[in-house]
Amino acid sequence: MRWLGHKVVRRLLWGTAACLALCLGAFLVYFPGRQSLLAFTLATGIGVTSLQNQVDQLEGKAVRGQEMSVAERRFLRDLYICFAKGGALVAPQSSKMMHRYLSRTGEPLAVSPGLFTGSAPVRLAMTELRRKVLQDLDGGRGGQGRYSSETFYMGDPEYFDAFVGLYYGHLQATFRVVEGGSLVLSWRAEVPWTWPTYTELFQKYGDHHAQSFPLPNARSVFQGQKYCLWMDDGLGGHLSKIGMAKPFLAYSEWEETVSRDGR
Repeated sequence: MRWLGHKVVRRLLWGTAACLALCLGAFLVYFPGRQSLLAFTLATGIGVTSLQNQVDQLEGKAVRGQEMSVAERRFLRDLYICFAKGGALVAPQSSKMMHRYLSRTGEPLAVSPGLFTGSAPVRLAMTELRRKVLQDLDGGRGGQGRYSSETFYMGDPEYFDAFVGLYYGHLQATFRVVEGGSLVLSWRAEVPWTWPTYTELFQKYGDHHAQSFPLPNARSVFQGQKYCLWMDDGLGGHLSKIGMAKPFLAYSEWEETVSRDGR
């Protein structure tokens, strides 16, 4: 019986080792080469102080307009690719947008309508445009061909994907009346995916590092924000300035049916 017990334990150990090996193998395939160490640090916070020093040095060079070496450019590309890949689980639409930014095609990108409709500021803007359409129709004015919002901040801190991926954009709505008198509203949301440069940040805030945000990891969750990796938005903008990324338009289109009484 004791021998059988040892045999079961050995099988469990071998099974655990095999699972760990498979997970490690998948990790190394998903984050090949230099990306694996970066991804490990971003996820765990182990080695984050050294990584922060590297980032700070490159942010300083970007602010001063100094040329990046080949190694420094490679490091930056690997770092932002890790952000794009790592975000696929927690912010899938933002991950798609980061990949497009780094692809340097500049082509518009269609994203899920839920990225916009899940954001409270966008829903509020939709309510206002919907009200205008119904007011015009009920007032006998026939309605405009297209309704547009002002440019507004679309991000929502309560919805992580929208908080990370959405910036300043606008909404458009057109409508058609269907049988029974209901309206079908056709929505289009657009957000230019353009990161601010250090020059723009300084002109607006008088501080190159005005938009700097902490990226959490496992260590920071347990030991505090000082173990987060702090990143400047200006560094993301600098990627475009030196030809490593390219802004593009992110958009989504969807429809909804609304009764004439607004319910």
